[in-house]
Amino acid sequence: MSALQRWDGFLAQIEGRHRQVIADGEASIRQQIASIAGGGDVLPISHQLMAVKSRLQQLQTMIPETWHAKVEDAIFADGHGVPERDAAWAKGEVLRHRMDDETEELEPRLLSELARQRFQHAQAQHRPARCAHCGAELAVGPAFRIVEVACPCGARTAVEPSELMRSVAAVGTHALAQEQATQEWRAMRVAERRLHAIRPPRPLDVVVEYERAQIAYWRRYLGARSQMEPELARDPALEIRSRMEQWYTSGAEAEESWVRAGRPRQI
Repeated sequence: MSALQRWDGFLAQIEGRHRQVIADGEASIRQQIASIAGGGDVLPISHQLMAVKSRLQQLQTMIPETWHAKVEDAIFADGHGVPERDAAWAKGEVLRHRMDDETEELEPRLLSELARQRFQHAQAQHRPARCAHCGAELAVGPAFRIVEVACPCGARTAVEPSELMRSVAAVGTHALAQEQATQEWRAMRVAERRLHAIRPPRPLDVVVEYERAQIAYWRRYLGARSQMEPELARDPALEIRSRMEQWYTSGAEAEESWVRAGRPRQI
């Protein structure tokens, strides 16, 4: 069997292991989610997620480690040249990137499920609030934070969320928004990898492509997150600018083509 065939077989084996670890970990964690949907400590789930993620990352690192340890030399020893070597390396990188994306998507997906199940339980347990002054029932639904409600009698009452509803926000605020922004997040990672695959100085269009992908991600993510944190919807452009600022002042500043073009920010 040639070195290229052995490399393909190794990649298929790693991909299979990666999928199995995700499937087993997800099945186990979903069982835990069902057991604490109505309340309980989420720390064991966090610990298991960390353990599963660590195992998945180990599998990812095996690709470049195995390549550098023996695969590249074996390809040349078989009489292949640089084009074959580069194509084989690219196969490994494509798989490693896909595995990395799937690894990073696991936690938001599962924590979103926990948040949704807890929200259903919190809704079922919801009891009407009453005015602190006259005792009348107040028209307020389940909330994730303290809300002040006006009563027809003129008094205002601060209504506290239940502990279960607070936990929905604690568990799900980021996870639910990240889950909804998965498509934009993936596109952003593709653009980032394309940028980093080119040696400096990089062309302006590639830099701008990554910038636009980041903006699209933040727009989607913050729009989803504002459902639980309404203050984020007051000035969406400001929120996006604040999150892009670090990249503009560090990453973009290192790109000669972007600086020569007059630092053209898209937002």
